Amino acid sequence: MDTKKMRWVSGNSVIEMSYIMPLFFSLFVIIIHTVFYYHDKAIIGGAAAESAVMGAQYVRRYDKNYDIEAFFQEKIHGKLIYMTDVNVTAEVNKEEVQVFAEAKRSFMKTNVKRTADIVNPEKKIRLLK
Repeated sequence: MDTKKMRWVSGNSVIEMSYIMPLFFSLFVIIIHTVFYYHDKAIIGGAAAESAVMGAQYVRRYDKNYDIEAFFQEKIHGKLIYMTDVNVTAEVNKEEVQVFAEAKRSFMKTNVKRTADIVNPEKKIRLLK
């Protein structure tokens, strides 16, 4: 008959592990939430910048306002992991297009502002001739 030698763990280490394992798990959860936060912030910042540039190009070419908010929503659709409540506003002036985006979920919140200048190089080149 084979007998297995059992390893005994002292009661001290079991109690220490019962205190330290929740700390490891909570640290892991915090790291994952932080990664998701910065991922969503990068996506929102890129979409806001692209929306501002597209709005500036559209105003420069056609002298009309472009639906920047719809373009922004199209760009972020299905790409955000954590922050799903996103509000966007766009302002168009003579000189620039500004896109403000705010995203939040529970206690985490981020604000992004991107600006693109409306440049008319054709008019400046024609003035030089």
